Amino acid sequence: MDSPFSMQICGRIYNPESWTRYQFYLTNRIHYVISGTVYYKKIRKLKPGYVYIFPANPDFNVTQDPADPVDHIYFDFLSYEKLFIDDFIEIDASSVPGVKPLLESAGEAFSTREARNHLGPVYFDILISLLHDYMPAHKYHSPVTQSAIRCIHENQVSDLTVREIAERISVNEDHLIRCFRRDTGFTPHRYIALYKTDIATSMISRGATMKETADKLGFSSVSAFSTFYKTMRRVPPSNIKTM
Repeated sequence: MDSPFSMQICGRIYNPESWTRYQFYLTNRIHYVISGTVYYKKIRKLKPGYVYIFPANPDFNVTQDPADPVDHIYFDFLSYEKLFIDDFIEIDASSVPGVKPLLESAGEAFSTREARNHLGPVYFDILISLLHDYMPAHKYHSPVTQSAIRCIHENQVSDLTVREIAERISVNEDHLIRCFRRDTGFTPHRYIALYKTDIATSMISRGATMKETADKLGFSSVSAFSTFYKTMRRVPPSNIKTM
């Protein structure tokens, strides 16, 4: 059976400048804290040696102690199922066989962008399989919605339209819109727009240029991309800090 989860980006970062806040609407996160003092929403201290699973939430916020910067591994990922997590899940990496040595190996491997791009998806798939019992994913009520979200995640988002999605999954366009809105609270068009802004935020925060991001998402110019992003997020993409 295919996994409902797909990795977007991963890495290891010490003392991240943009650790304070990532505004994502569809992107889930897995963080493994190696060392440092860091608080989630300024209240809950995240423990070194623990894995944290955070569901998609634009209000996600963490703060590190400047005197004791965090060193961590992260995996940003999407799901065509919904993660039913109230706030986050905390897992002692040593309590799940294979998880701690896997993450220690990943930490050593993620030394270059090329290594992250090549090995990241492999580490992510193994990690998800090891954490399977902790991933509280439930299928959306409609198979139509599941198929549509999978289609969005697996294809070039710059080229997708709602009509094309309906054609690819062999359903009526109006039926797709009704099912999608009922199951997710978004229209497919809105979901695609949010997906694009999540991709843009992720790309720019990891060092991509505005031009690279605009091209990836199918915009005719950096100006058009910037206008779209500011309309969606109410801040220009130039405000995104690079990790």
